[in-house]
Amino acid sequence: MRNFLRSNNFAMVLSVLLAIVLWLFVTGDKITRTTPAIKVWQDVPIRVENLNQDFVITEMKTTVDITLEGLPDAFEDLPIQELDAFVDLAGKESGTHLVRVQGQPPRGLNLVLIEPEQVRIVIEAYYSEDFEIELEFIGEPAPGWELISYTLLPEMVLVGAEESLYEKVSLVKMIIDLSGMSLFESVELAPLAYDEEGNPVIGVDIEPNLVTVRLEFERVVEPEVSEDLISNLIKKHPI
Repeated sequence: MRNFLRSNNFAMVLSVLLAIVLWLFVTGDKITRTTPAIKVWQDVPIRVENLNQDFVITEMKTTVDITLEGLPDAFEDLPIQELDAFVDLAGKESGTHLVRVQGQPPRGLNLVLIEPEQVRIVIEAYYSEDFEIELEFIGEPAPGWELISYTLLPEMVLVGAEESLYEKVSLVKMIIDLSGMSLFESVELAPLAYDEEGNPVIGVDIEPNLVTVRLEFERVVEPEVSEDLISNLIKKHPI
């Protein structure tokens, strides 16, 4: 056995075995790289195309799963941002629609499946209108001061929302706390929309979202008391 291991025959056999192993490795790798693979990408964002500017989506599933097929090299370093899923809303108006999700695979890959194939979309008309801002004052100015005037910049804001939400808006108001104020003050606040019962309506768009209020205060003038008035009070109420 020792002589065989040292012989040329052993070296030849070993070389053949190594060649076979190398061939199997290269062939296997080549087969792997040339055999199409299938991969599933989850939570791919859905784009919206051709939505009429007078409408807004109020309900819709925002992601889908996409199954792609292609050579393994085509999947390498493929970011999810290059996957494209979209719905075409051309001609769609207010109401509930069942719309097919379409996709465009990256170069070198084939689109196998989009799941779900359709999504339910609720569309509403979008309304907007200018509203005058109402002010509500709380708190008391600094002792000896009173509010005499104020200005708003701007005096009106544009309120917009889908129809079901817009119908709830009754007024736009800002609440200003005057506590400790005197002379000239300037505050910047976000106006809020309210319904008829005085509850905030959340979710409406208000532009601009900040309004400046400039306030002017003056000292409270104490009424002068004349000597005659003091004399009469003494006569009526002697000590």
